[in-house]
Amino acid sequence: MDNQQHKTPMPRIAMLSTGEEVLLGDITDTNAAWLSRMLYENGFAMSRRVTVGDELDEMAVELVRLSQTEDVVIVNGGLGPTTDDLTTAAMASAMGVELTLNETWLDELKQRYERHGRPMAQSNLKQAMLPDGARLIDNPNGTACGFYCQLNGCHFYFTPGVPSEFFCMVEQQILPELSHNYAPSARSCYRLFTFGLSESGISDAMASVSLPDDVTLGYRSSLPFIEVKLFMADDHPDKEQLIDAVQSCLGDHVVSCNQAMVQALAADLNRQGAVLKVVEQFTGGWLASTLNGQAAHLVEQGWVMSNAHVPEQAVANPLAASLAMASAAIAQGQHQIGLACGPELHGQICVAISTPEGEWGQRLSFKRHFSHDNARCYMATVLLDMLRRYLHGQPVIADYASLARHDDIFIDAETIA
Repeated sequence: MDNQQHKTPMPRIAMLSTGEEVLLGDITDTNAAWLSRMLYENGFAMSRRVTVGDELDEMAVELVRLSQTEDVVIVNGGLGPTTDDLTTAAMASAMGVELTLNETWLDELKQRYERHGRPMAQSNLKQAMLPDGARLIDNPNGTACGFYCQLNGCHFYFTPGVPSEFFCMVEQQILPELSHNYAPSARSCYRLFTFGLSESGISDAMASVSLPDDVTLGYRSSLPFIEVKLFMADDHPDKEQLIDAVQSCLGDHVVSCNQAMVQALAADLNRQGAVLKVVEQFTGGWLASTLNGQAAHLVEQGWVMSNAHVPEQAVANPLAASLAMASAAIAQGQHQIGLACGPELHGQICVAISTPEGEWGQRLSFKRHFSHDNARCYMATVLLDMLRRYLHGQPVIADYASLARHDDIFIDAETIA
């Protein structure tokens, strides 16, 4: 792309992923997700993502179609030495030009093979054949070079599908070039993680929020949370007021902002000098594993108990049994907090928290079907939410859209003593 004295407005940027394995779902297109995030973090936005298989004519048609609607297209995959790597030939066909040997890349390939004491395979010669007029984009980590060319005024960047090679070329060569030629928008995404509200519940809660035209609202559901996202300029004059307004509408269902819930809880526990002890049955270690992954120093001890053998007293009074587990886990008189999840009995699960101020417990069941792993994850998050609410001085017992509460109990510290 030629240097310009004045940067042009924000471009329309599309990504074209190639390969039957991507099209048919044999592999997950992690490159596309990574590129979307990387573009956004650098002030750009992806307008379209398209996937095509290893069919030359179909690929050429799609390249022409994208050249008529987009300003920039980043093409990923199909630059290898095998017969099904057809991306380069498809672009030459779309441009109506021949493939020509790029002597610079051929010399580079030969030198690399010589340094490793191996002869270059004849099939690698294919990787030095580029559409006539294309500009080479170096690939320091692989044998497939990238290249740049134009079609119908659209700027095309061709990249290999190997993630490490793709990431390096985008970060070191393509993004700097885009930033040089275009004026990226300095927009940020502010994420509010919610737990316990349904999507419809969030929509109803947000109905009273009026946002300016230059602020965009988005949602992302990723069990057990629903993210509410605000997109706006970094220097928006009303940024803090808008974030506060959205958070106020969502109330105490906001479990963290711009960070994972466990990370926010770790900071809260550090400030209060508290440590956790965890006892699990239904959740099967899910809670301890989550905490150990992000806040291991805060978990003093954890026990995972079998669901196969449940004492008779626990069957007779499961809520009391869960309270007893949480209480027994901690040493009285110390700043410790016990979290306990009992077994599943008749489709119901009891969870409890024991603190220096008292103990809370509730007996819950799922309103909708979850896989076993998702159910364990959700119930572990209920315990984390009870902990969060206790630390923030909020009502520890709360309603959750996906759960029915059958009963609950609170015993204050004086009664326990």
